[in-house]
Amino acid sequence: MDDPAVTAKQLVDLARKHVEEQQSRIARQRQLIAKYEQDDNVARLSGARLVLERMRKQLAQMTKAHVAAEEHLSKVTVHETGVEKVVW
Repeated sequence: MDDPAVTAKQLVDLARKHVEEQQSRIARQRQLIAKYEQDDNVARLSGARLVLERMRKQLAQMTKAHVAAEEHLSKVTVHETGVEKVVW
């Protein structure tokens, strides 16, 4: 059986990775929007802005999941005797 503290740490790491990747995707989307604005590409600009808004909402959800995973890790490591097994 897996150590709950190790599993919780893995979930924190995964959640952090998801947040970082989404932040990167948002940055690329902003660059794309800037290009569309520069090119005066109104047709694509509207859709790109909608996608950006969805991406921001997803980031908010991912951030909440990351915070929840951090809180869970904190609780698990306080109650686990094997806390030293968790690799920070």
